[in-house]
Amino acid sequence: MIRTALAVARAFPLAAVILTPACGGESNQTGGTGGANGGAGTAGSGGAAGSAGKGGAAGSGNSGTGGANGGAAGQGGTSGSACPASVPSNGSACTAPAEAGFAAAHCSWGEDPRPECRTRALCFQNSWQVTEPDARCSEPPLPPACPASPAPMGTECSDPTLRCWYDDGTHCLCSPCSGGSEYPVCQTIDPPEWACATPPAGCPNPLPQAGEPCNQPDLSCGPSCEQPIRCQNGVWQWSQVECPICAAPDTPIATPSGERPIAELGVGDLVYSVEDAAIVIVPIVRVGSTAVARHRVVRLVLDSGSVLEMSPGHPTADGRLFSALAPGDALDLAHAVVSAEVVPYPYDRTYDILPASSSGAYFAGGALVGSTLRR
Repeated sequence: MIRTALAVARAFPLAAVILTPACGGESNQTGGTGGANGGAGTAGSGGAAGSAGKGGAAGSGNSGTGGANGGAAGQGGTSGSACPASVPSNGSACTAPAEAGFAAAHCSWGEDPRPECRTRALCFQNSWQVTEPDARCSEPPLPPACPASPAPMGTECSDPTLRCWYDDGTHCLCSPCSGGSEYPVCQTIDPPEWACATPPAGCPNPLPQAGEPCNQPDLSCGPSCEQPIRCQNGVWQWSQVECPICAAPDTPIATPSGERPIAELGVGDLVYSVEDAAIVIVPIVRVGSTAVARHRVVRLVLDSGSVLEMSPGHPTADGRLFSALAPGDALDLAHAVVSAEVVPYPYDRTYDILPASSSGAYFAGGALVGSTLRR
């Protein structure tokens, strides 16, 4: 029954198992809420990178030139957009830029100010995966029920499903969570209140397309941690969700009575954790659950044979992020990563727990991982 704890016990020289009495706490289970006309640039062989045509992306390659109305990137030079001028056919061939990392989209198209309401494409395993906006995007960016101008922060509102995008780039939501954020856990308020945000200085309005060229390295313009948009390697990159939104519901958690799915655990249930250098049995003091849509997770295969699926922003026990893990990396002192890939998430919620220990860590699939609920 304690197989997952024993799998790591060798890594902790003081691994005496002790029972810590329950110390209270609360359960927080939250509800949820490229240019248009371009031809391709060509790669040359010597000289500077090609420049961007109107409405398109900078060509790259040694002496390549951008197309007249927005060319694609050449090979072997500085970074530029490799996005086609129009949406490619789903499944057609592509080559992903090496620097894109855990991308949510390599390219996007459309006029909607909401990133989730643009057509996006991800080059995965040399094929385009095209995602069209979902039905929720049939509503206008500024529904009639929205205030004519952004409401002051903290003003009471009545419809927690309402989202409002204004012409100046400000976006507001009627939020049931204090401060407008449900991460890592929603501090519920009733009635809900308006929470608004404006893109930082230097960010384009409307928000840039995935794959467009940029010249302000590391500028972050995404509207939330759910939609990170950064200027990296010369292009706007739409990254994976960086919110700490946790684990799949069937993730096996080590408890004194055997492994249990994380979604079944509640406040007061006992789990294995780490206190100083010892594996301990402690109660759970907080539970988090977050609604997600069109989410993607990092799937790790460990050398023990365990498979974990965690949000890219989920922490390891030593403070790294799952999105940073690569084959050969150590997840904890007893488990190495065999493979790491980003895959679509088939569930509508993610889950996390917080054990009553100073580390806040717990054993998932036999490996020690951190908690997003630790503060």
